[in-house]
Amino acid sequence: MLPIQEIEIRTNNNRVFFVHLEKWSETHFECKLAAINLGPQLPADATFGPFTNDSTALAAYKSLISELRSTLANLDVTDSISVVNNPCNTEFVTGTEQNEVLGQEVIVQVNGVDA
Repeated sequence: MLPIQEIEIRTNNNRVFFVHLEKWSETHFECKLAAINLGPQLPADATFGPFTNDSTALAAYKSLISELRSTLANLDVTDSISVVNNPCNTEFVTGTEQNEVLGQEVIVQVNGVDA
């Protein structure tokens, strides 16, 4: 079975992204992303995969956040990431590491509880 970390990302304008951070080997991690409610610019939900990949889970996560912020800026300049929840624990990237990547303005949760 492929080890994964599930991540749910919500934005200020009610967009929702579901991410699977997957461990393919000790040096290969991929983030697959499904987007829900992208808004009128993209009428249907979308799945992007792999959205990012790298040699460590943290590097793949950093790339994911960078790419997602860029995508959001293109979709809607008034939107930004507001809450990141890890509904099934933090298999690879801890809540503390996510806080460091995201900054103070984003709430990071593990199992629905602020990290």
